[in-house]
Amino acid sequence: MRGSSSRAATAAALVAGLAVLVVAGRLLPTPSVPRPAGPAAAGATAGTVRTIPPADVSTSTGGAVRVPNALGRTLAKATSVLRAAGLQGVATERDPQIRTAVVVAQEPPAGELVPPGSVVGFRTRTDVQANGSPRRSRLGPGPTNDIYQLVAPDPARQQPTVVVTVPPAIDVQVWLQTGSGRRLSVLGGTRNATSCHPVGRQSRCVVRFGALDGENPGLEIPGMWTATIVKQSFPPAAIQVTVTFAPR
Repeated sequence: MRGSSSRAATAAALVAGLAVLVVAGRLLPTPSVPRPAGPAAAGATAGTVRTIPPADVSTSTGGAVRVPNALGRTLAKATSVLRAAGLQGVATERDPQIRTAVVVAQEPPAGELVPPGSVVGFRTRTDVQANGSPRRSRLGPGPTNDIYQLVAPDPARQQPTVVVTVPPAIDVQVWLQTGSGRRLSVLGGTRNATSCHPVGRQSRCVVRFGALDGENPGLEIPGMWTATIVKQSFPPAAIQVTVTFAPR
C-alpha cells in the first residue's frame, strides 16, 4: 500500500506541475534541460536530408532512462513510445484522453534522465494536427483559407517536410508560422511552383526546409506552429497538407 500511495503522489505532483504549461490556449515553453549539441548546421545545404532512424526508444544510462520526445504525437503513439522505453505516459485528468489527442507538452521534458518506471505527464489537445498526419481541407467557392496549429517537437534537430496535394487548376498558397512569429513560405502559389508534379487528377508539391538552427535562435524552441492554406482561385477544392518533423 505504501508503494502504491507513493506512485499516486508522484503522478499527482506531475499533473500539478503541468497545469501551468497551457494558459488561455497558448502553449508556454517547457522547462529546458541541457542537451548534447545537434548536428553542425554549418556544412548543411538547404533542401538536403540525412536519414537518421528516429530515437523512439530511449537508451538506459547508468540505471536511468532518457525521456523520449513525445511532442506532436498522438496520445496512443506517445504512451506506446514511453512504454517501450520503460516509462509511463499519462495525460492529465482535465485534458482529452482519447487516442487521437495530440501531446502539446510533457514533463519531465525530452532528454532528461529519470529512474525506470517513472511517470511522464502529458498535456493533450484535440484541436492540433499530429506530426505527419494529413490535414484535409474542403475549401468552398471563392478565395478562402484554412488555418490550424501543429507542434514543432525539436526544430533545432529536426527538419520539417511539407507535402501539399491540390487539384492542378486551383491556385493555393501555403506557409508555416513559427512560435517566434517568423513566416516560412511553403508555396507562393501552385500555378507557378516548380516543386509540384501531376499525380492523377492532383498535383503533389513537396518542400523540404534546410537547417533552421543557428540563423534563427527562436526556431530552436519546441512549441506551437501555425499552418495557413489560402485558396486564391474561385472553384471549390479539396486540399491536403501534411507537415512532418523528422531527424535530419
